[in-house]
Amino acid sequence: MSWKTSTCYECDANCGIQVELDDDGEPIRVQGPDCPRCYVQLDRRNHPDRILYPLKRVGPRGSGEFERVSWDEALDTIAERLSAAKAEHGAPAVGFFAGYTKEARPQLQRLAHAFGSPNYLTESGCCFSATMVAEKVTFGYKIKTTSTVVSPKTRCHLIWSTNPRGSIPPFDTHPLVLRRPGKTLIVVDPRRTPLAEEADIHLAIRPGTDGALALGFHHLIFENGWQDQAFLDEWANGVEGFRDYVRDFTPARVAEICGIAEQDLRRAAELFATTPPAQITLSPTATVQHSNGFQNHRAVILLSAVTGNLDREGGNRFFNDKAAPKPIELFDYCRTHLPPRVGDEVYPVWTRYWPAAQSMLLPDCILDGRPQPIRALLAMGINTAMWPNSKRMEQALGALDFFVATDFFHNPATRMADFVLPAATSLERPALIAYPGCAYQGELRYRRPVVAPKGEARPDGEIFLQLGVRLGMADQFWNGDLAASWAEAAEGIPEEIRREVYDNPDGVVVYAEAIEDLVESGFMDADRLYRLRGFRTRTGKVEFDSDELREAGHDGLPIYREPAESPISTPALAVDYPLVLTSGARTKFDTHSQHNYIERMRRAVPHPLAEIHPDDAAPRGIENGDPVMVSSPRGSVRFLAKVTDRIKPGVVHCTHGRNDANINELTDDKHLDPISGFPPFKSLLCQVERVV
Repeated sequence: MSWKTSTCYECDANCGIQVELDDDGEPIRVQGPDCPRCYVQLDRRNHPDRILYPLKRVGPRGSGEFERVSWDEALDTIAERLSAAKAEHGAPAVGFFAGYTKEARPQLQRLAHAFGSPNYLTESGCCFSATMVAEKVTFGYKIKTTSTVVSPKTRCHLIWSTNPRGSIPPFDTHPLVLRRPGKTLIVVDPRRTPLAEEADIHLAIRPGTDGALALGFHHLIFENGWQDQAFLDEWANGVEGFRDYVRDFTPARVAEICGIAEQDLRRAAELFATTPPAQITLSPTATVQHSNGFQNHRAVILLSAVTGNLDREGGNRFFNDKAAPKPIELFDYCRTHLPPRVGDEVYPVWTRYWPAAQSMLLPDCILDGRPQPIRALLAMGINTAMWPNSKRMEQALGALDFFVATDFFHNPATRMADFVLPAATSLERPALIAYPGCAYQGELRYRRPVVAPKGEARPDGEIFLQLGVRLGMADQFWNGDLAASWAEAAEGIPEEIRREVYDNPDGVVVYAEAIEDLVESGFMDADRLYRLRGFRTRTGKVEFDSDELREAGHDGLPIYREPAESPISTPALAVDYPLVLTSGARTKFDTHSQHNYIERMRRAVPHPLAEIHPDDAAPRGIENGDPVMVSSPRGSVRFLAKVTDRIKPGVVHCTHGRNDANINELTDDKHLDPISGFPPFKSLLCQVERVV
């Protein structure tokens, strides 16, 4: 028996783990955080349904009929077909998509750009990136990344549509869920989560009305003189126009829009504004997966600015860059030498800040040739469940001239592929890991494989390098050597710690230069970096009114607009679909669709659930545990009813990421956010009926 140090990669946390090996070198036990995702890594490695050999489609697309082939046949054929697509349609007509896992993104993006295609796409087309871009446009810095880090100095905590017990390791023991005496807690969430039950105030808003609620806070802050006027006078751009705009968001109006009590709104705004330092904890997606999500998120984060809680201890800290690997993705080459990416045409603000094409447009590209035609696709960890109106994405994959996917298991996307290649798990592949950490501290480590890949599985990154070699670019792809690609990336790490990054299995802590810059400039407190650098925006200030957005044809102010589908914006549609549909609440037993096949995880959440309030269930004759059909203008999907008063009346929440009940077959792909291109996963209309 022996033990090896590694990291988990069942989510992005990259937690350290210890893996026990038997006398034959086979992993038999994992020790790490008290997290079910951590424990099931061996279940994935040993699963009887795992794809272990290269597969070539022999039946019709979608039939799931494949035959085993050799790696040489698979890679040679793929290289030939990609070259043929390039010759006939041009390199941009070949797309390269990265889902989970994310570790091989540098190698795949490099392959795309060296091939000549700007169209490298990722799952970030609907996850996290919109929050980051909204924060960069508004502040010049990210704050979501640090918003879940708890400070002992925080006196008021505003947790906005996130549930740490289900979404942030270590879940039930995360500092966010441990109430501290003397700290005020406000929770915004349409569901009554355990944290909401403990809150001083729970604002159970109608999904999609986050922007109106935030603007209601701003109205009360200015009306009562609770703003940090000295900060605004020195560091705010466009605040007077913003102040004029929020005058219309009176407590009575906002309470009606959001479906909350006016007295709760008044009390919450006062507590947040008058109990400094106050911190907002944010989800990567809850505020932005709406048809007006980008501006809604801006309205929310500006609450930190108007109260002077930006980048101060106990408030919302800026995320600062630390020592990091050298980029090997060739993105600079893409920007200077390749044609526009998919999305540059319609979402130029988003693509200015995000180094990829907008993946939500992929079905349009394949089926309609707009804004660019895509005829072939090489994908890593793709699942149609990620796209709104998912059946249309399945149709699109079926219409491709050529499609290749790497994965651990089959799903609705892989069944449409011409080749499916077996991917190595995180226990079976090396990776250079740069964990972002908090405001000033991060971590670097080189993870070596614990065990050889099972069957003929290979690391995704190695597959992409080997394709680069077969495409005639061996010198650019380290002759197919994955370790060599990571070694070149490691050249970006300061030489004095590079060897330790490789040799220390526990990793190396790295710090942002911002700390030294503040101290050298005479600031003894390591916060409020803007005193030294300003805000990295167009004006060097907080953008309450953004010229950058105006230049792109958008509102400069964080204007509130009703969700594209809602009882207010589409009353005629609400006659047939009277309930508000939302989805995507996390649990610790899954990361999106990645754990569909893991029996131990499914035992914890065995059925796809539709949460519905008793007041909505009773007139429909629905009882707890009944099979129900949830319908929208896009179709119908079967769930089991969970009748509970933990969901807001008039709202239905459905499990996401299930291949057996894909809620995104019902979501809207026509009303993407006009700035980010994000789909409105979390605010739509539906009907729920009992299955007789």
